Amino acid sequence: MKLRKIFPALLLGLLIWMMISGIRFVTVSAPSPPTKVGIRQVWWVNIPGLTLKDLRHSGLPHVEKLMKLASVGAMNMKTGGRETLSNSYATLATGTRAVAPAAEVFYHPEEPVMEDGPFSTPAGTLYARRMGETASAGSIVYPGIMKFVTENEKTTFTVRPGGFAEALKTAGYSTLVLGNLDEGAKPVRYAPLITMDGKGITEEGRVGRETLLQDPARPFGVKTRYFLLRNTLLSWEKPGVAVVELGDLHRLEQAGDKMSPLYRQRVRARVLGEIDRFLGEMLPRAGKDRLLVLTATGGGAPGKEGLFPVVMYRKGEPPGLLTSATTRRTGVVGNIDLAATLLEQLGVQVPREMLGRPMNSVSGTGEGFWRTVDRVESIYSLRPSVLYSYILLQILVLLTGLSLILKNGKGRGWMESILLAVMLTPFLFLVISGMTAHSWWLFSGALVLGGLGLAYMLTRADTVPLFLWAGLLGFLPVVVDGLMGGPLIQQSFLGYDPIKGARYYGIGNEYMGVVLGSSILASAAWLERRPTLSRRQKLAVGLFFFALLVFFAAPFWGTNAGGAMASAVGFGVAYFRFFQTRWNRKLFFKVAGMAGIGLLTLLALNSWVPGHTPTHIGRAFSHLEGGNFEEIAHILNRKLEMNLKLVRASSWGKVFLLSLLTMAILSFRPAGGMKMLMEHYPQLFNGFTAILSGSLAALAFNDSGIVSAATAIVYVVMPIMIIGIRERSTSRHGNSTDSPAVDKSEG
Repeated sequence: MKLRKIFPALLLGLLIWMMISGIRFVTVSAPSPPTKVGIRQVWWVNIPGLTLKDLRHSGLPHVEKLMKLASVGAMNMKTGGRETLSNSYATLATGTRAVAPAAEVFYHPEEPVMEDGPFSTPAGTLYARRMGETASAGSIVYPGIMKFVTENEKTTFTVRPGGFAEALKTAGYSTLVLGNLDEGAKPVRYAPLITMDGKGITEEGRVGRETLLQDPARPFGVKTRYFLLRNTLLSWEKPGVAVVELGDLHRLEQAGDKMSPLYRQRVRARVLGEIDRFLGEMLPRAGKDRLLVLTATGGGAPGKEGLFPVVMYRKGEPPGLLTSATTRRTGVVGNIDLAATLLEQLGVQVPREMLGRPMNSVSGTGEGFWRTVDRVESIYSLRPSVLYSYILLQILVLLTGLSLILKNGKGRGWMESILLAVMLTPFLFLVISGMTAHSWWLFSGALVLGGLGLAYMLTRADTVPLFLWAGLLGFLPVVVDGLMGGPLIQQSFLGYDPIKGARYYGIGNEYMGVVLGSSILASAAWLERRPTLSRRQKLAVGLFFFALLVFFAAPFWGTNAGGAMASAVGFGVAYFRFFQTRWNRKLFFKVAGMAGIGLLTLLALNSWVPGHTPTHIGRAFSHLEGGNFEEIAHILNRKLEMNLKLVRASSWGKVFLLSLLTMAILSFRPAGGMKMLMEHYPQLFNGFTAILSGSLAALAFNDSGIVSAATAIVYVVMPIMIIGIRERSTSRHGNSTDSPAVDKSEG
């Protein structure tokens, strides 16, 4: 059977398989509305050092009961800086990416604080000296509040100190904080970051050494006085939020490297048993008017990322899995979501500064939750190795292919297959990552065999059909997956990472570049085989590009405003070059009108579509509409800083620059190479120009634009090298290649 008959059947079968697989992956129940009526208190228990593994294989009766009765989620710990414990607390407290100086902690006003010099000062006196205000007895003060403010002013996020507690206070709610992470005589107290007001004061709490018991057998010689925390919490009658910090696991982690591994495990099991008993005493007392929240913030090791538990229980509510508009993923939420969730549960308006969105509980099973966690963690652990290997492969292929062309070397068949396999790798990342992510060797084998096998089949085609199929395989599966909710891209090594927390849904920057480059390449190859261009073809290409722009911009599909703008540049250049439209005043006004319509479409899709929570671009438009230009400046500055950082440090930047260098060399050597390309493949040449324009635009419009630029430019440099190899091979065989727009390569 001919290749042109085989591939349509294969592509159709692939798309059907994707649809079936996608339906299996993403079928979930509709979110249930959050309960806002009847909750009087929130008991928020945070346990640094507690892991999802502790909850999964606990052997702890009360924890197991809680997991069966509650709504459960996995939460990342992305902050405004490094993933330190203080930054994690600050982010949980503010509902946005925040930081907090680790050396600045909280005290009772009468507690001594070692300031500069040999003498101590009562914390209340020190606070009054710095702030000009006196803290009341029984409160908790933050002498380092101004350093907290200064540190967050340096970030690119708008952080309102004490925003969570201030919102509660405005609505008539109180706050209470109990417990600490003290390491012996060293105060380590970050929980009041959640309960403090804008001046750094929590109205009441117990965070001093009275919350600890002396125990020489425990790390730092102390352990939590659970009965004191329990009795204080149960006797607190005010409506509001009480935060309880249990610090024994944290102390164990800090001292664990000096302990015998076996003894450390025994102590850890003992601590988990004490925590289990504490939770067992809280569960029956929660009642219908209280919401019990259990979270963890990791052990505070700098740079240590992962997913951490968040469990929410209210008597009478069905169990389920947590999700939010931030992630749109069942069982996975962001740490910035928790503050907004608790405010909404209490009926308090969420401040605009909070980036997080309220969580909802949806139906789901524990087995499904743990499968999601395993998949996310597996992809996260393997992603660096996979992507660095792919980037290194691109660099080696570029250098080898360039050397082969310049030296007129042999080996057309194997080099063509490798060049084409690099172009097909994003497609393979999409369709096999979810099935093979648990094993590096299984994934590598499937990738190599699939890539080379598919490339070998495609290289039997002539040049123009080859690029048509390569382009279709690049963009079509991604778009179909996006229309289905992205079940495959969420599991792809070239997709996004919930643990990193930069993106959770839509089309990421990697695949945005893939769709941009491959769709223009496919359009150019389709037009290359048509000797005359009709109005119908112009309309078809224009509608095709417009549909992709809508796909990029729509908050329920691509959700990539930067990609929409970059693609508008690439598609616009492609359309005008394909159809040889001359630039004049009339065309200028047409382009300006189309740009205006595009911006209005972007605004409408991201701000006015009913039934959808506003996306980042939608909220940016709302800030602009409300005159909040400071937040707009923060957003632009954040995107610029991210781009500059990635251009300097990212391996994608090296791929992009090497690709540009390769194209520059091939423009002059072999002699006449660019002229040959323009004469023999004029529409492909126009497409290459458009892809390059779009990739450069991605650098300007996307916050990780270098990634989009690098994945888009693959669809320029690899096809040019394939054409170069084929043309050199053809010339050695004495075949003529001087008929424009006709493919004369060997099939």
